[in-house]
Amino acid sequence: MNKSGALNGIRVIDLSTSVSGAWCARMLADFGADVALFEGPDGHPARHLAPFDDAGVSVIAEYVLTNRRSAIVDIEQPSGLDAMRLAAGRADVLVCSMLPGDMKSLGLDFTSLRGANPKLIVCSITPHGSTGARSEHPGNDLTTAALSGWASINGLADRPPLKPGGLQASYCAGTMAYGSIVSALLARRKQDPMPGQFIDISELEVMASTFAPALLNSQYQGEPQARKAKVDMSTGPVPVRDGHFALTISRPHFWRDAMNVLGLDDLAEDPRWATSWYRREHADEYVDRAQAKLADWNKMDLFDTLAALRVIAGPVLETNELADNVHLRARNFFRSPDTGGPEYPGPAFKMGETPAQLVRRAPRPGEHSGRVLREFAGLEDSVIDALLASGAAR
Repeated sequence: MNKSGALNGIRVIDLSTSVSGAWCARMLADFGADVALFEGPDGHPARHLAPFDDAGVSVIAEYVLTNRRSAIVDIEQPSGLDAMRLAAGRADVLVCSMLPGDMKSLGLDFTSLRGANPKLIVCSITPHGSTGARSEHPGNDLTTAALSGWASINGLADRPPLKPGGLQASYCAGTMAYGSIVSALLARRKQDPMPGQFIDISELEVMASTFAPALLNSQYQGEPQARKAKVDMSTGPVPVRDGHFALTISRPHFWRDAMNVLGLDDLAEDPRWATSWYRREHADEYVDRAQAKLADWNKMDLFDTLAALRVIAGPVLETNELADNVHLRARNFFRSPDTGGPEYPGPAFKMGETPAQLVRRAPRPGEHSGRVLREFAGLEDSVIDALLASGAAR
C-alpha cells in the first residue's frame, strides 16, 4: 500500500471480473488505497488473457492486477458469500462488473449492501449500464467498439469497419470509474453523516461520449460520418524512409513551414494554398509531390525539424520504439514494482505531492486469503480455517 498516496486510508474491494474493473482498482491502489482482490476459484479472468511470460503468467494480468492483495473466495458457496458481505460492510468502495441481475440475486447490489454500510460507494462497470433494455446483455471491447460507433469510422470505405486496437473501452471505462469514485469520496467527506452512493459506468456510454466530433456531426447534419476513401498526408500517416509519419497542415503557418522544410517553396509561398478549403479541392495537385518529399526523410529527424518550427507533427512509433523512447524514459514513465518484477507503463498523470507508486507486484491467486479475510471481513482465525477447509476460500 502507498502510505503517502492521496487515497491512503481508503479500503477498496475489487470484485470485478473485467479489465475495466481491474484497471479502476489498479489506479485507486496506485494512489494509496488499500485494495483487496476477491477472486473466484478460477482466478480473475485477466489471468487467462494472452500474452503469457515464460512462466505461463498473463502479462496483462501482471499489469492490471498490481498493487493489491488477493483472496480466493467462492461466493457461490453460502459461507463464501457471507464473508464477501461482511467485507463489503467494512469497506469504503466496492468495484464490480457483474451484470445487475447477478449482483441482485447474490445480495451484493447497492440497495442490499447500504443497510449494513451506509457510507459504501459501489461502482458498477458493465458493458451497457445497470438500467435499460440491454443492461443484462454481455459484452466486451469488440462489441463496445461496434455499438458505440467507433468501428464505423475506423478503416477505409471499401473495407469492413475496424475495431480500435487494444482494450481501449476497458481502459477508458476504468479510468472514468476511477475519477467518479474519487469524486464520490470527496462528496462523502463534505456530508455528515457520510453517505455512500451508487456509480453506474456503462462501457458503451464511455466510448460513445468520446465519439465527438463524429457523433456530433451526425446529430446536427443528419448523416453518418463515412470512413475515408483513402489515406494520404491530409488524412493520416504516410510512408517515410523508416516508417510512417503524421503531418498536421490545418493552420497556415503549419502548411508554410512544412512545405519549406520539404523544399516545396512554390506551395509554401502561394497564398491560395494557405487555406484548407483550397487544399481540399486541389489535393491532387500537391499530395503526390509532398509525399514524395516526405519519403526521403527519417521520421525522427523530420519530427525534430518540424517541432523546432512549432509545426504539430509526429512519427508513428512501433511498440518496441515506444518502450525505448528517450522522452518517456526521461520522465520515468516505465517503472517496476518496489517488490521487483517487470517494467510497466504509466501512470498517465503525475502528482507533485502524492504521486502514484508501484508498491507490490501482482499477487498470485489467493496469495493473501487469510490476511484479507481477517482485515477486510473481520473474521477470526477459526472461521478462516473453516472457510479454507470447506473450499469456500483458498
